[in-house]
Amino acid sequence: MACHSSEMTGRPPVQLKALQAGPHKAFVCQDCHTSFTSAPHTPQMLKEKALCGTCHAQQQADIAKSAHANMDKVKGDHPTCASCHSKEADPHTITRPAAWSRKDKVTLCSRCHAQKDRMNRYGVDPDAVSSYDESFHGKALLSFGMNKAAICGDCHKHHDVLAPTNPAAPTNRAHAAKTCAQAGCHPGARVNFAMSGANHLRLKVKQSMVLRTEEFFFRWLTIGTILFLLGGVALDLRRKVFSRGPAPASGRLVAFLISVSFLLLCAALLMAFFGVGQAKWSILAALVVAAVAFVLFFMNPHRRRHPAGERQYQRLSLAQRWQHILLAISFTLLVLTGLPLRFAHVEWLHPLYAFFGGMGGARVVHRVAAVIMIADWIWHTLYLIYRWQRAGFNFRSWTMFPTLKDVRDFIDTSKHYFGLTPNGPRYDRFQFREKFDYFAVYWGMPIMVFSGLVLWFPIYFGNLLPETGLSVAYIAHSDEAILAFLAIVMWHFYNTHFDPENFPMSPVFLTGTKSQSEMEREHPLEKERIDQSGDDPDRRV
Repeated sequence: MACHSSEMTGRPPVQLKALQAGPHKAFVCQDCHTSFTSAPHTPQMLKEKALCGTCHAQQQADIAKSAHANMDKVKGDHPTCASCHSKEADPHTITRPAAWSRKDKVTLCSRCHAQKDRMNRYGVDPDAVSSYDESFHGKALLSFGMNKAAICGDCHKHHDVLAPTNPAAPTNRAHAAKTCAQAGCHPGARVNFAMSGANHLRLKVKQSMVLRTEEFFFRWLTIGTILFLLGGVALDLRRKVFSRGPAPASGRLVAFLISVSFLLLCAALLMAFFGVGQAKWSILAALVVAAVAFVLFFMNPHRRRHPAGERQYQRLSLAQRWQHILLAISFTLLVLTGLPLRFAHVEWLHPLYAFFGGMGGARVVHRVAAVIMIADWIWHTLYLIYRWQRAGFNFRSWTMFPTLKDVRDFIDTSKHYFGLTPNGPRYDRFQFREKFDYFAVYWGMPIMVFSGLVLWFPIYFGNLLPETGLSVAYIAHSDEAILAFLAIVMWHFYNTHFDPENFPMSPVFLTGTKSQSEMEREHPLEKERIDQSGDDPDRRV
């Protein structure tokens, strides 16, 4: 082998150690290079190439009829035995397939199929790689180490790889269901499930106008809604922090820090949503600023306190508080177990799955939380019907239903924010912010529940629904969840807890009551009605 060192030839040396460690360790040079009968080698000997098919006849035959056997438009376009079985594309460093991890095998296929120029030359969509990476199979394997997840070779095979348009391909419509059901992966799968695009969603979206329209709708619904809500929060903070009026209950400095913390948190969420920047540092900064605000709040002897002995007004009954607590618990668990999968590329979210015992444990927790949320939703609906019946089916009992006053209150609030009026509107039992919160949850609940059930039982529903059914459910479930999460964090948390008038927390969801001063500030019309009637309308119903 000394003749083939880099010093002798000026080319990369023969990898003798790798050869002796691989499956061909018993070979001598002439086992492959049968034409080398003397040294130095003649030009004729060098023209003859070693053929793997001499020993691996079946594999060679499979490759000969595969898509990888097509003629190169650019030299080296199609793979060879060495380019697949050697990480260095050197036939002397061949390793056994068993020595490669499943992640290594995906990386191998992706190495070529992610090259846009190369794929475009042969009419192959290079988005197949990113599409797999975004699928449950790809995320489970590449991000969370679930080795049972399907990889390229499981569906497309290894040597006899055929284009999906080939009638003999395992991924062709005629055979896709059988391929999905093989090895016990998806028993009972039929063609609609197999062709749903769940394993290559990006490609399915490209093919379907329905899916493209759905994605477009949810994307701009999310962006538009969050920008609108953030605008409202920013205007509210500007009025309470920088106006010349009375300082908020938490104090002007604390209110300013709350503003900074809240905006840093919003920035982090938006960075994570769009996949730009280092969101974790923005979150860390938000937590540090919030901690400083918390300390200063309790150190400030002049912060506004509610006078002792103030009258307490009931806002939430015991049943309503339990409904809210169950909703909060289930929603939190669903977020903690759903975000790492939705944003699998965000590595600092991965420890959440470790906390739940890995992806398997997180999936169990996610489904248990989903059952709790569904049960809570049903309970609340029955509770509304009960209250309505107790009120003699009078629609005035629907205190959360939007009215013309809410429209006028929104307009008056906007005028107040922009300095056109000195005071804001006087609110009744529920203001438009609270009603928006309520109906945002109620609007999103059917979407989350029904799409979640489809994803929980994908084979059953995938077989019943059209081919795009699973993809529609995935997009709706994923995007609506993101919208709900952002709305809760950026809007509900602010109005309930981060508002400088309520910081660091409004305890109404635990106590069910608000003090007289809080009612005068937040719900003056309801307070006047209760004081005049001597009764609480919630108890009366």
